[in-house]
Amino acid sequence: MNKKTSLNHEKIKHLLNRSVIRLEQPVLARLRNAQDLALLRYEARRASPTFAWAGNFTDAGGTPQKIRFLAAAVLLAAILLGAASYWNQVADNDTSDVDIAILTDDLPMHVYID
Repeated sequence: MNKKTSLNHEKIKHLLNRSVIRLEQPVLARLRNAQDLALLRYEARRASPTFAWAGNFTDAGGTPQKIRFLAAAVLLAAILLGAASYWNQVADNDTSDVDIAILTDDLPMHVYID
């Protein structure tokens, strides 16, 4: 594309403004309404807080969603507690073998070197 045929923002704006003149009044009215609605939605989305979605589960008919949310939270807590107790138990079992070896004097020499 050469520079003569390239379009910049001003040329596009000028072409769109020229083509708007050819549109009929009902079409222009619908376009204005659509533009106003789009701007209202944009401003509403921009003004809403970041965590506005967090309260969606309390909307009308939100009881099943609330139950699902609470069930997921309880399941996650149970998994985390189970994993923590399992790893704690594994760590305890690893040291018991060393304790027994110390008491019976059956440790190899390389354990004392560290």
